[in-house]
Amino acid sequence: MSKDGPCLFDRFLSHQEVNDYLESLVKNYSSRIEIFSSGTSYENRSILAVRISPDQQLSVSRFGKTDKSQRMCVLIDAGIHAREWITISVALYVIHQLVERDAINWRCLKNFDWIVVPLLNPDGYQYSREHNKMWRKTRRPLGVSKCFGVDCNRNFNVSWGIGTNRFCSLLYRGERPFSELETQHLRDIFRKLRPNCRFYLTLHSFARSILYPRAYSRTLPFNWKQQHDVAQAGVDAMHCASGVKYRCGSASSLLKIAVGGSSIDYAFDIEKVPLALAMEVASKGFHPPEQNIAKICEESWVGIQAMVMKLATTSLPRSKFGRSRTAI
Repeated sequence: MSKDGPCLFDRFLSHQEVNDYLESLVKNYSSRIEIFSSGTSYENRSILAVRISPDQQLSVSRFGKTDKSQRMCVLIDAGIHAREWITISVALYVIHQLVERDAINWRCLKNFDWIVVPLLNPDGYQYSREHNKMWRKTRRPLGVSKCFGVDCNRNFNVSWGIGTNRFCSLLYRGERPFSELETQHLRDIFRKLRPNCRFYLTLHSFARSILYPRAYSRTLPFNWKQQHDVAQAGVDAMHCASGVKYRCGSASSLLKIAVGGSSIDYAFDIEKVPLALAMEVASKGFHPPEQNIAKICEESWVGIQAMVMKLATTSLPRSKFGRSRTAI
């Protein structure tokens, strides 16, 4: 960790502290990390995505203007559900390892750029921190009711109709797909990455599982065996390193319910990302004791590393999209 940076892994950071840390990395390690995109939430909080590449691969340009259209990438997001605080810590730990400990983790950067969105739902996260720890959704007022917010992981345009239309439910899907600025921002990142995103990983907590599509149907994707093998590599690595036991399988089979509008199904079915996983980080509840943050981050990083290394040796179909016209 940088000497001047926050104590990342002994407490849960505020939204401002998260962004301050990212900006400090961009300032101090400009050859390795840049701001890839910047969106805003309903309450006008910034949502930053960073791109991490090997030394000298990045230019001084920012906000997605670097010409790196040939390089494959991994996309990770966290904090899509406001109460899942530990996922933000894990995403920051991934960034810390790749940027500040790149000499140790060079193999993870050899084949892929990494795009990381450590806090996708900042309004909900701050509300969870300050008012209601179990809050899950965004914070946009819903107008016709006295209720607030949408479950971002029910708001993507894939089988969106499967999901509750009750405004006050913590699982409310929204009035329409991409009704939220937060999900629009993630959609725009996917579009910038076409056709080079090979692996999408969304971080959740706390079911100790790694899930692959589909969440809305028991019908498995055509490459389910490859997705399962990559997920299993993460499961095995974490068990070997720390004894933690994860499960892996399709989201619908492990969750036992059909979920519409999820980000992994959107990534796989709509954006044609060949590997789309949800990692339910192992923790005791959504807000584990702060003294456990570092341990959870370390064991999660072992699993993420193992999955990316397995991906590097796995033959996956290339996206059906043509060459992206958007500079990334």
